[in-house]
Amino acid sequence: MDAQKYLKMAIVGVICIVISVVTYGIYINDASRRHIEKMEAAQYTTLPVAHVGYRDFHAFADDINFTVRAPWTIDIPAQYEGVLDEVRVQKSQRVEEGEVLATMTNTDILAQTASAEADIEAARAQFINAEQTVNRYKYLVEHNAISRQEYDSAVAQRDAARAQMESRMAKRDLMLSEQSKMTITAPRGANIIQVYRESGRYVRAGEPIFMLSDLHNLMGRSVVPHVLFQQLLSVGDRFIMEIQPHRLTNKAYPFGETSLPKTTLKLNQFYMSITSVVPDPDADTDFHEVTWHVENPTGILEPTYYDSVRIMSKNTIRKLAVPDKAVHKDAKTGNHYVYTLSDESRLVRREITCGIKGDGLTEIVSGLSEGEPVVVADPSVYTEGMKVGAKEYEF
Repeated sequence: MDAQKYLKMAIVGVICIVISVVTYGIYINDASRRHIEKMEAAQYTTLPVAHVGYRDFHAFADDINFTVRAPWTIDIPAQYEGVLDEVRVQKSQRVEEGEVLATMTNTDILAQTASAEADIEAARAQFINAEQTVNRYKYLVEHNAISRQEYDSAVAQRDAARAQMESRMAKRDLMLSEQSKMTITAPRGANIIQVYRESGRYVRAGEPIFMLSDLHNLMGRSVVPHVLFQQLLSVGDRFIMEIQPHRLTNKAYPFGETSLPKTTLKLNQFYMSITSVVPDPDADTDFHEVTWHVENPTGILEPTYYDSVRIMSKNTIRKLAVPDKAVHKDAKTGNHYVYTLSDESRLVRREITCGIKGDGLTEIVSGLSEGEPVVVADPSVYTEGMKVGAKEYEF
């Protein structure tokens, strides 16, 4: 019995030893595997990787030369000579149609108007007297108290008095018309570009007092490459022009409203729409000359030439896209390509066809599918076929 007991104990001991050895072996093997993987990973270059996906972004045309001008500029002259009593506006001010800009005085016109009024009163008195005579003579001639000839003479005198009164009233109206020219008003909504004369100055007829122009609605002209223009048109017909901020600080004219209107745009951005295109947008050409209507409600933009302008679509478009940094261009062929990863985490070069660019994104027309990984790094730090580690790149 003792021998069997000891045998059983020995067997159990052996089993325990075997289990311990096997367990230890498994642990050592797993630790070795992890160590090897860690050592191998330490030898790999870790690169940022993004996954192809659908994104909303704008279309851009960068480095565009842009000329801005006012649609019209006019001088407002004095219509009659006189003294400027009051100049009610100042340079850079916005005025609306019919708003009084200045008032003038001409003593000769005032005197002539007063004289005409006095002449009218005298003529009116003569007319009233002649009218009364006619009414009295009418009764008398009906009762044969006077001759018909005397009555007709009274009627003629009354008509002459009326004509004289009307003539003097016409002269007075002419004087009032001339006097109305002493009030200078804005012919339309505009900005005051220049004030030529100050209050108290004597001005002659035809001498300019103000220069006006509408700087809230400007015209722009630019030359846009055909491919970029097609990309812009594919997103919509409203656009945003963005000018380098430093170009808006040193201004020739002190425009800019004291209280700026509310807008979602930055101060260096302006809404635009297309006025005309030459040649037609679908024409087979390299460039288009585009005329724009530029909205300038802040008055900050001024008529001049701007370089390095960005034109951006107002609306966004949803496309399959990758970060711009993932896309490279072959210097020899001009084809675009990216680096993606194989199942063994090795770099594979893939040629692609690109579409719209904007907001740091490039549209993928062909060559990649949604969810595929692409490397977002300078290709000079890696080569095709090398095994790499990956870290997620958010975009």
